Amino acid sequence: MALSFLSRLASRLRFLMVAIIGAYAAINLVLAVLSPFTAGWPIFGVTALAVPPMVLAMVYGVIPVAFRFGAPR
Repeated sequence: MALSFLSRLASRLRFLMVAIIGAYAAINLVLAVLSPFTAGWPIFGVTALAVPPMVLAMVYGVIPVAFRFGAPR
């Protein structure tokens, strides 16, 4: 039972770390691409423009990769 708990904990931590690193990379990439076009915009405008590509990157990129690495072994 303890091994099962530790195994699940390890897989969840792997998932968490991959998701955090992936989200960090994705949001920085999106903001870097948008920054030349949004210079001087209010933060709400930049965020409104950055959310759709960020959600797509998370749903179709980061989360599937995180599930692959975070799956129980």
